Amino acid sequence: MLPERSDLLLRNAHILSLEPDVPEGTGDVLIRDGVLTAIGPRLAAPEDVEVIDATGHIAMPGFIDTHWHLWNSLLRGTVGDAPGRDYFSVKRGIAPHFDLDDFYWSARFALAEAVQNGITTVHNWDHNVRDAGDVDANLQAQIDSGLRGRFSYGPRDSSAATEMMDFDGLDAARARWSPARLDHRIHFGVALRGPYRTSTDLSQREWRAARERGMPITMHCDRCLREDGCTSCGLTRLDREGLLGPDVQVVHAIHASPADVEAVARTGTKISVSPLSEMRTMGFPQVTEFLEAGALTSLSVDTLAMPANADVLSTLRALLSAEHARSGRATLTPRVALEMATIRAARDLGIEDLTGSLLPGKRADLLLLDASHSSLLPSGDLVESLIYSGTSSAIRTAICDGRVLMRSGELVQRSARHAISSANERRDDLVRRARDAGTWTDN
Repeated sequence: MLPERSDLLLRNAHILSLEPDVPEGTGDVLIRDGVLTAIGPRLAAPEDVEVIDATGHIAMPGFIDTHWHLWNSLLRGTVGDAPGRDYFSVKRGIAPHFDLDDFYWSARFALAEAVQNGITTVHNWDHNVRDAGDVDANLQAQIDSGLRGRFSYGPRDSSAATEMMDFDGLDAARARWSPARLDHRIHFGVALRGPYRTSTDLSQREWRAARERGMPITMHCDRCLREDGCTSCGLTRLDREGLLGPDVQVVHAIHASPADVEAVARTGTKISVSPLSEMRTMGFPQVTEFLEAGALTSLSVDTLAMPANADVLSTLRALLSAEHARSGRATLTPRVALEMATIRAARDLGIEDLTGSLLPGKRADLLLLDASHSSLLPSGDLVESLIYSGTSSAIRTAICDGRVLMRSGELVQRSARHAISSANERRDDLVRRARDAGTWTDN
């Protein structure tokens, strides 16, 4: 059951708003009807609000993930280093056997882990849309989780390069799922394959169909997984063909050439990086180059099936260290890294007027972290402490749209706890069905 929104006064927190007009320091946060109503010192406490003593805690915006394949989260533990256990082999063998319960609970499992790690917005990048039931299961999981996000409607897994994406299915989904039914928390996008996975003509048709519908577009740029010695993402080709622009998000772009980087920045195209999966299977993210060119760059989990988790602070720390070693430059600072998972990510998804920072009038998506947690001590510059040493275990409270989803480090929703406790059983049953069908072997 989705918790009711709570009217709250968070008293005496250390406020890290990530807004220049809201100074860092001790103050109160008033939340009414899901909205950040007031932020400041010694706010009056209305009689009908719950007062939470936040002394010794940091109040900051919830994290925002900009690219996450929720549907295959139950493949975690099956993907591994043994022969035949790589991500793509496991996905090919098991993905066809997902049923509607698998889609729903796989997404709920990932979204529960998101809450535990302070992520309050998730871009659900669905590249295995088989039919309307799959869409409804994913959207229902997002709604039931209480989180904010985008659902990007994509093609069926391993669909043919000549097969047009099902835009009729997208239209039907949008008709079924009105903004009100989506609680005004979830919005639609489209996940397209691009001209390196389909023909130029088909890509043009898909882009045109998406833009006619006003849909934000996202695509993988991962030629490096298929082309040995790849030295360019080929984004200049997309630029020439009119496919880049501020309505487009490009994911990965590990081998972007200087010309690719320039095209992305000039056209206002957004970049989403997934450091853990990229460094494991593709190469090093080129965050420094994109930042220096002025391209909007944000953070993503990618998938729980890979050797990754939803710990944003640990991921940012790994990215910062790798980026400094790779580039020899300090363009990626702790504050910029934190913004990549908050306000810059909100701009990527086009929801910066709703979330991504603490500002009166925005929706109440925020976290309380225990400032006395060992990972944040001894204390120095707060942002540096968060990025250089902070861990998710310091997060005690997670609030999204005014709903308390984690309190005192414990998930509030019974269904979220069930999604975690049942994950092994559901994964094992899924593997058994694939084995019985002959598409998977344990050997």
